[in-house]
Amino acid sequence: MSKLEDLFRRAATRAPQPLGFGTAARDESGAGILLIGFARSQDISKSPELGQADVDAIILDSGGKAVTKTAAGALEDAVWGSENAQFDAGSIEELKVQGCDFLIFEAADTSALAINDDDLASFLQVSGELDRMTAAAVNVLGFTGLSLVDALEDATLNVQQMIDLAKLQAQVDGPLLVRGTRVFDTPEITALRNAGVNALVVALDDAETIKETRENMKQVQPKRNAPRSSSWSALAPQSPDEGDE
Repeated sequence: MSKLEDLFRRAATRAPQPLGFGTAARDESGAGILLIGFARSQDISKSPELGQADVDAIILDSGGKAVTKTAAGALEDAVWGSENAQFDAGSIEELKVQGCDFLIFEAADTSALAINDDDLASFLQVSGELDRMTAAAVNVLGFTGLSLVDALEDATLNVQQMIDLAKLQAQVDGPLLVRGTRVFDTPEITALRNAGVNALVVALDDAETIKETRENMKQVQPKRNAPRSSSWSALAPQSPDEGDE
C-alpha cells in the first residue's frame, strides 16, 4: 500500500496515531478529506521550503520525468507524487527511486507499469462521468482512484455540481481528487466531502489558501453513519409480504 492510500484510509477513520513520516504525521485532514498541494517540479527546486507546506501530500508536474535532485531532497519527508498526461516505464522507475508515492495520468500513452505496482498509487485523470464499461475496467485494473481535471472555479457550489461529483465517485471504488482555485468554507468542504470528494488540491505556493482551507477542514464534522433516507424508509408503508417477515 502506498503512503497516500494509507492517508486516505486514516482520514476516513480519523485515526489519531501518527504514521511517523513527513506530512502524514500531522493528521489534521478533518473528517474524511485531505488537503493536497500542487506545484511544478521547478518551483520546488527554486523554493525547497515549499516541501514543508502544511498539506497532507504534494503533487508535482514534472513533465512525466524524474524530478531534480534538489526537488527530491526537499520532498524527502513528504508524501508526494507526479502528474502528467503520460509516463513511460523508465520515468516511472526513476520516480520511484526518488521517493514518488503516486502517479496521476491519462491512460492512452502511459506504461502499464503505472497500475501494476502495489507500492505506487495510480489515479486516472478524468473530465467527467465515465461510461459504464470504462468504470468497470478501472475497478478491475485496480486503479487507486480518479483525479478530476477541471477545477471547481465557480464562486459558489451548486447542487448539480454535487450530483455530478457523487455520480463520478460512485463509479469507482477509490478516492476522488478535486482541484480548487479558492478557499472553500467549512459548509462547502462538508458538502464536497458528502458528495464523495476525498481530497482538495490547491496551489502549493498559496500559503494563505492552504492556511484558511486547513482551518476550515478542522471544523468539518464526521460524516453521518447513515443517509437521511434510512429514517424515511423506516416510516414507509410496508407491503403485506414485508409486514409478515
